[in-house]
Amino acid sequence: MNVAVLGGGNGGFATAADLALAGHRVRLWSRSASALGPLAGEPALTLVAEGRQGRARLERATTEIAVAVAGAEVVIVPLPATGHADLAERLAPHVNEGQTILLTPGTLGSYAMARDLARAGGARPYAIAETGTLPYLARKTGAATVSAPVRAANLPLGVFPASRSEPTVARIAELFPAVRPCVDALDVALTNAGPVIHPPLVLLNAGSIDGGRFDVHAAGTTPNVRRLIDAVDAERVAMREGWGYPAPHYEVATYYDEARGAAGLYGAGAKAKLVASGLWSEVLTLEHRYVTEDVVLGLSLLESAGRTAGVDTPAVTGLLMIFRVLLGQTLSGHGRALEHLALGDYSRREIRAFLREGWESPLWGKVLR
Repeated sequence: MNVAVLGGGNGGFATAADLALAGHRVRLWSRSASALGPLAGEPALTLVAEGRQGRARLERATTEIAVAVAGAEVVIVPLPATGHADLAERLAPHVNEGQTILLTPGTLGSYAMARDLARAGGARPYAIAETGTLPYLARKTGAATVSAPVRAANLPLGVFPASRSEPTVARIAELFPAVRPCVDALDVALTNAGPVIHPPLVLLNAGSIDGGRFDVHAAGTTPNVRRLIDAVDAERVAMREGWGYPAPHYEVATYYDEARGAAGLYGAGAKAKLVASGLWSEVLTLEHRYVTEDVVLGLSLLESAGRTAGVDTPAVTGLLMIFRVLLGQTLSGHGRALEHLALGDYSRREIRAFLREGWESPLWGKVLR
């Protein structure tokens, strides 16, 4: 398959290398020439991972987005959700109606990007899909090397519009066999463990983080931290049920409880592999995606989804209130909150119908205003 991978970060490198090793024709794009480094002259990446690994030859690595997406059947975006709006503007002149765009993950970005592409005058792609989590837990280890000690064992996938789910899921499954279809874009967004795990880890380890390099997933995951993580996750599951989304809910306990690991996003032994790698001992700041993405966008979405479903969210709301002080900005009702995405005036039934129909819905013109 012809694939464009947009993003020169950890996820972009892992995705490009892995899919090239699987035999797909891959072009890698980054807006930053420094992120590509030697790949501009020698488009080859070395992947160290469980399962498939080795030296992968790419078709091209480029800073020209038109070159990267030309002829691509699937355009993969392994970027933080904070970059979706900027990317939509860059991508709009180059998208065609036969392409599928895949966000890994999305945080309801499939719908948000559909709006941004339309507002920028771009063509409608065939569909925009998003995963509920990262296909790989990865970190760059060099200018042309990347390590991915953990792969997603169950990769939730939602599609906007959901009416195009069946052919879209089949296409994406050719690239990522672990995909598990979800009802729609909100269903998959509410499987994302990032906003559940990362904000409590950052907040309750703030002192250690301020001291420099620290691994929040190892030393930072204490019993009291787990209590807050579990409380946020219980609210997430309750809102999923309130919206009428079926199991599996991919409870965060499946990541921490080895006996339940096979039912989780990353399978048995995932946490042990991540910690053993040592790759997540790093310097964290309030500019890290654990905050800019998982708090500002992810928690705002969870709070609004809970409110619309009539679910009380004291843990989520409490985190948003504290991070509001730390960041000096209003978070509730902003970011990816449903009301901030022009969906706040509609019922659950209306929103779910809209997510199924997409740009064919009578609401499409209203949400573009």
